[in-house]
Amino acid sequence: MDKIKFIVTLVLVLLVGIFAGSLGTRIYFNHQLDGSRADRSRSAEDRVKKIMKKLTVDLNLDTGQQAEINKILTMTEAKATSIRASYEPSLKKVYDRNFELIKEKLNDEQKTRLQARQERFSRRYTSYYFRLLNTAQNALPDAATLKDRLNLDPAQQSQVASILEDQKNRRALIIGKYEKMDHPDLATVNSELAEVEKAMTKRLSDVLTEKQMVRYRDEQ
Repeated sequence: MDKIKFIVTLVLVLLVGIFAGSLGTRIYFNHQLDGSRADRSRSAEDRVKKIMKKLTVDLNLDTGQQAEINKILTMTEAKATSIRASYEPSLKKVYDRNFELIKEKLNDEQKTRLQARQERFSRRYTSYYFRLLNTAQNALPDAATLKDRLNLDPAQQSQVASILEDQKNRRALIIGKYEKMDHPDLATVNSELAEVEKAMTKRLSDVLTEKQMVRYRDEQ
């Protein structure tokens, strides 16, 4: 909902600013954009700390409980972030298309000014996207956790650990490669990460039993 509100605000304010040219409109636009950026700059770690602080007080958690619940919250936040990251490229296309539609109504001088704003927006959005991906790395399962949940035998645990480590490294390489680019194609990033996930799942299916694979998918 926040993203929908943001794009509606962006389009409406740009249109008003273009045709009215008022200082107040420009100030309002900057305020909205800065506010959105401030919300996005709050890290997953900060959100987890805030929730933990409240739960610790409200539930009177002891030290052991705090440690275990913190792990759960960190994993949950990472999984939620992974979901958000998966649809960001599609939203970016929506935003870019709106900029192009607006440009069709402008003269050359107005297009130049709007282009500068679009480039700033794109840089901020891309930076936000890669922050999501890096946080989502924490959502990747680990062999120790799967050992208990899937009742892995020693041979399976060794193979699963190798597969998961390879997946994490391959994801990190993809993220690092595109994060260094000036104008990365976010859809391409998502596509390559999806291929890594697909390959990893196939390798796991060769190691785990059918019942274990069902439980693994339920955990994700």
